[in-house]
Amino acid sequence: MVKVIGIDLAGLESNPSGFSLLTDHELHNQIIYRDSEILKTCAASQPSVVAIDAPLSLPGRGSLREADLALIRRGFRVFPPNFGGMRSLTVRGMKLAGKIRRSGIEVIEVHPRTSGLILFGSDDRKKWVAGLRRAGFELQGGAGRHEIDAALAAVTGLLRLQGKTEEIGTEKEGKIIIPRARCSLSPLRCWRGWRRPRPGSAPPFSA
Repeated sequence: MVKVIGIDLAGLESNPSGFSLLTDHELHNQIIYRDSEILKTCAASQPSVVAIDAPLSLPGRGSLREADLALIRRGFRVFPPNFGGMRSLTVRGMKLAGKIRRSGIEVIEVHPRTSGLILFGSDDRKKWVAGLRRAGFELQGGAGRHEIDAALAAVTGLLRLQGKTEEIGTEKEGKIIIPRARCSLSPLRCWRGWRRPRPGSAPPFSA
C-alpha cells in the first residue's frame, strides 16, 4: 500500500505541528510535537514521500529563494525563509528533512495555501475539506488548521507521485512542489497498481 505523510511543521517543538498520514483514500490527522515523534512515525509508516510545509533550504543571497520569487510572481503569498520566526522553522525543517532523507524516504517542500488556491480556488480551509471529500477522500482525526494544512500537504505529495505537480525553484536553492493547474484529484485507491518510477523515467500519470 502506498502511503504519503504531510506535515504542517511548527518552528518550535513546543508548538503543535499538524501531521497527516494518507493511506488509500483516508487522511488520518493528528497533532504532533517533537521531531523524535515525527521520525518514529515516518520510520513505522515507511511512506513513499513526506511533504513538509516549511522552507527546507535557505536563499543563496538576499531574503528570498528563486522558488519564493517565482510563486510571488504568480500571485501567491510566501514568507522569506530568513524572516523573523521563519528562520527557526527553516532550520528545523532542514534538519528534519535531512534525517528523513537519510532513511531513504523522499522529502519535498510544499505550500498548502498555494495548493489550496490551485486545487480549490480558495484559501478557505472549509472549502479545502469540502473539495477533498467531493474527490473521495475521508478525513479522520483532528480538523484544526494545522491538521488540515497537513492533510493538504499529504494530498500534494500524492499528486507528486501521480505526476500532477510542478517543481518551482532550482536544484541549488531548493524547490517547492505545487499542483499543476486544473489537475484532477484522485484518492490512492484509484492507483493500487502504482509503482515508483525508475529515476529518469517518465511519470506514470499526467494531469
